Amino acid sequence: MKLMRPSNAVLGIGIAGLVLVMFTFAYANVPLFQLFCARFGLSGSGKAAFRGGSLGAGGAGPRGGMVGPMSSSTGDILGREIRVKFMGVSGSGLPVRFGPSTPALSIHPGKPVRLSYTFTNMSDDSVFFRAVHSIVPIEAAKEFQLIQCFCFEDQALAPRETRDLPVYFALSPRFPQGVDEIILNYSLFPRDPKRGLPVPATAAN
Repeated sequence: MKLMRPSNAVLGIGIAGLVLVMFTFAYANVPLFQLFCARFGLSGSGKAAFRGGSLGAGGAGPRGGMVGPMSSSTGDILGREIRVKFMGVSGSGLPVRFGPSTPALSIHPGKPVRLSYTFTNMSDDSVFFRAVHSIVPIEAAKEFQLIQCFCFEDQALAPRETRDLPVYFALSPRFPQGVDEIILNYSLFPRDPKRGLPVPATAAN
C-alpha cells in the first residue's frame, strides 16, 4: 500500500500558515513583555540600564527627562565623581625631585585613568630608589586598583636625568559610598642596587 504524498500546493499552504503563526507570536510577544515588565516594575534592560527613556541629544530622554547614570551593586557609577589627589615625598638624603603631571583629577568608578610622574635626579651621581604608594582613607585602599605603576619595580636615574614614569589605575565599581575624595601618595626611599629585597618587587605592593 502506497502512502499518499501531499501535493506541492498543500505543502506550500502549510508552510505559509506556519510562518504566519510564528510572525504573529513574535509581534504579540513585544507588548506582552512590556506589560510583564510594567506589572512587576522591571526596566527590561538589566541594572545597568539608563533611566528616563532612550538616550537623545544633550543626554535627555524622549520626554525631556535627564538620562540617569548606570548603576552597580553599590549605586550609581557614572553619576559619581571621586576626587583623587596625587602627592609625593622623597626620603631623607635622596636627591630626587618628582611630582605628578596633574595635582588632582575627578574620575568615575570603573573608568581607567592614566597619568605620569616626572622624576629628576638633582645630583651628579646615579641614584637608585624604590617608590611605595599609600591610599588615604584606608577604607578606599582595597577598591583602588593599580594596573601599571613605577612602584612595582626599583628605579634608577642617571646623573641629572629627567624621566616620566606612567601610572595607570581605576577605582572599583564597589568603591565605598561614603568616600568622595582620596589621596594617592608616593614615598621614595633610597635603594642599594647591590642588595636585593627580602621579597620579589611585585610582591611588596
